[in-house]
Amino acid sequence: MKPACHKFIIPLNWLLFFLLAFLPSCTHEPENLEGLDTVCFNTQVLPVIQTSCGTIGCHDGSAEGFLATDYPSIMETVIPGDPRSSKLYKVITDINSDDLMPPESPLTQEQRTIIQVWIAQGAVNTQCMP
Repeated sequence: MKPACHKFIIPLNWLLFFLLAFLPSCTHEPENLEGLDTVCFNTQVLPVIQTSCGTIGCHDGSAEGFLATDYPSIMETVIPGDPRSSKLYKVITDINSDDLMPPESPLTQEQRTIIQVWIAQGAVNTQCMP
């Protein structure tokens, strides 16, 4: 004799499949970039990257790889206008990966959003007054 719950397993699997297949993926993309203030590279982005990534022994020039010290070096990991394709954005947001940076203390949601919006706005080397 089959358990009574057996007849519900198949419909439940189909329901789960349709929910996962047709629900929009969870994204944190800003919807209206035109309505957002311009993110300044020198006062908002660079300080976050330097204090989180460009620390001694990490990406400060003492090792090969990503250099988190200046605009040209940072731009090697950025595709202006496309945060999701930018390596910089990927490594600070991929929480399910061993590649998440910084590994010991991930950036806050606010810090990740600043970088994301800056890239989406074109990753311009904006110089603003502090």
